[in-house]
Amino acid sequence: MGMENYFAKLLLTSEMDDPPYFAKVHQTIADLEKKRVAHFNTHGPLNQEYILLLTELNAAYTLARDTAQELEIAKHIYQNCLALNGEDDELTIEALIALAFSYLDDGQVDQAQPIATMLLRMEWGSESGPSYDLYIDALALQADIQHEKKEYGDEQMLRTHILALLTELAGSTSNQTIMARLAMAICLEKQGRYKESLDHYLVVRSYLDYETDWATEAEKIGLMVHIGRCYRKMGNFDDSRLLYHWAHRHATKHFGQSSTLARKLKGLVSAFDQAKP
Repeated sequence: MGMENYFAKLLLTSEMDDPPYFAKVHQTIADLEKKRVAHFNTHGPLNQEYILLLTELNAAYTLARDTAQELEIAKHIYQNCLALNGEDDELTIEALIALAFSYLDDGQVDQAQPIATMLLRMEWGSESGPSYDLYIDALALQADIQHEKKEYGDEQMLRTHILALLTELAGSTSNQTIMARLAMAICLEKQGRYKESLDHYLVVRSYLDYETDWATEAEKIGLMVHIGRCYRKMGNFDDSRLLYHWAHRHATKHFGQSSTLARKLKGLVSAFDQAKP
């Protein structure tokens, strides 16, 4: 589980608009639902294998942007973990955090907030307490809640804390640290702090040169457009234009010129070129 995929927040269009991607995601869901029913009928719901199947299904519904189903599955996972392991078990706490993220994905901030509040009051850091990774996830949950409420100043304070903790615990180039840095960049961009935002985006971008499979092509294009937007807002039109054109070419190459993403980028590029200073 762990942190949300903040790359998805950079997408310019839904990846579900891409027919092969759409088909693949729905095929995955159909296969998992079949497995789930078969497993349930043989072994019932109260076993770790069933919970793992549900976790895969939850991820598939998240990709499909089917937040109602994603939330439904998250509730099942939590209830099963609770019945199987009790409320103090780390797997149960992890499932509770995931449930809160699913409430948030479904736009139910009021359901997510009490969970976050409760989690942050737990005995973290004591010998018998839950692991620190889960504490960081709980902080990220609270930061995501502030983001949804557009309370970007409060969000930024949490992001700074998360980034410092992860850098110390996991190193500056761990996947989790890079994801936290991306969340920080998005938060700063929302506040119009384009120079600071850009600095973080560029670190994420250079990381993707090594971890090439970590973001999808559509997410990489989204990242480039956000970088281009920061340059544009800072008055650096040359770099900005280069990036917009790169994004358009890349989208056309990967998804075809009639794809939603390529069409949207064509519009962005022509608006940019017409408005050139």
